[in-house]
Amino acid sequence: MSTMYRKLVNFFNLSDPNYVSFIRKYEAKTKKQIAFYLFLGLLPGLVAYLFVYPLREPIMEWTGLSAQYVQLLALTFMAGGWHLIVPFLMLRYKDGLTFKESLVYLGFTRLDLKGLLIVFPILTILFTLISLPYMKYVYPPLHDWLNGFPIFHMGEWHIFHHDYYDPNFPWPLFLIGLIGNFIGEEVYFRGYLLRKVGRLRFDWLWIAIIFQFYHMWQIPINWAFVLLAMFIPEEILVKLRKNIYGAILLHLFVNFVWGKITLYLVGV
Repeated sequence: MSTMYRKLVNFFNLSDPNYVSFIRKYEAKTKKQIAFYLFLGLLPGLVAYLFVYPLREPIMEWTGLSAQYVQLLALTFMAGGWHLIVPFLMLRYKDGLTFKESLVYLGFTRLDLKGLLIVFPILTILFTLISLPYMKYVYPPLHDWLNGFPIFHMGEWHIFHHDYYDPNFPWPLFLIGLIGNFIGEEVYFRGYLLRKVGRLRFDWLWIAIIFQFYHMWQIPINWAFVLLAMFIPEEILVKLRKNIYGAILLHLFVNFVWGKITLYLVGV
């Protein structure tokens, strides 16, 4: 069994001692430092919540912009700005890495064909199968319960009840926000924060849960996924394959395909 187990582990895990050594050199060393990086995972979500909820109407009155425009602006700043810029600034000025070293640190290493063509599909299929009973029996009541709180309620004004794009919103900013969503979130959470809290036991699970809690501007949707977070394999893909490409692909799959699959199979 031990031989078979090692073969199974070696099949999924990409051995790269030099990369692991490089990553560990810059991970947080103390509990205080680890807590700081965990807080960094929640901070942009808190900022987005403030702009989408309590500050939305004052900004609308001050600028004359629509609710949809204000929310798009806040989410674009967070996704395209915070997620993509903060990791590079921190790696450059706190850790002293060059831009090229930062790219390597964040997981933009050579393409991993085995990971993309074999490991990624296997984990994606397993996740989808596991998620179906959760989506049918757990997610709906949990979502409705969270949506019943006034401070969490996603009213008709919320951007997720409308087409994402506002015709008055600049296309370049929209594209930056869109790219920042499925690439920026992976760079920030799985490329940067996951590596920083590497000394934390179950680091992958901590980041997976924080990623759901960070979506404070859509609490009824994402907080209802917290119990499913341990089965969403973005963090596992990054830790196994030592790069970020599979996580980006999985993010695209979840955002654009997985929801349609669960809707078709279980009606949610």
